[in-house]
Amino acid sequence: MILFDGEYSWEGRVDRQTRPISWWASTYHLKIVALEGPTHGISYLRPFIVSMQDTGQGASVVNCLPELAKHICAEFGLDLHRVLWVEQMDDAEAGIQVACFEPVANVAGEALYTTNRRPATSAEVDLIRAQLA
Repeated sequence: MILFDGEYSWEGRVDRQTRPISWWASTYHLKIVALEGPTHGISYLRPFIVSMQDTGQGASVVNCLPELAKHICAEFGLDLHRVLWVEQMDDAEAGIQVACFEPVANVAGEALYTTNRRPATSAEVDLIRAQLA
């Protein structure tokens, strides 16, 4: 089931209540899908897919992906660690990248993460294509 499919933008300005996604404005195409279909009694460890693709309008999220992910989770009520984070790359060789977040510190009660990217496995590619179609 598609929860969101559209442009996701931010202005890059600072709000004293929350950290900005980045200091520069940008827009990404975002698609959020709740996994469904025949599971035969199997529960998904990551029951949501968030697919992101750079629109070329603004800054890249390469260095601020954890902040974008935290904003998306807050806005759509998702658990950061129960989402398959996917970035659809424009470069055909790079294809579909999966992002994983590893906590590195906790500052004033807020977790800070580092991002590890890897190519999607063939099983993940099949799942992603089936669910995002």
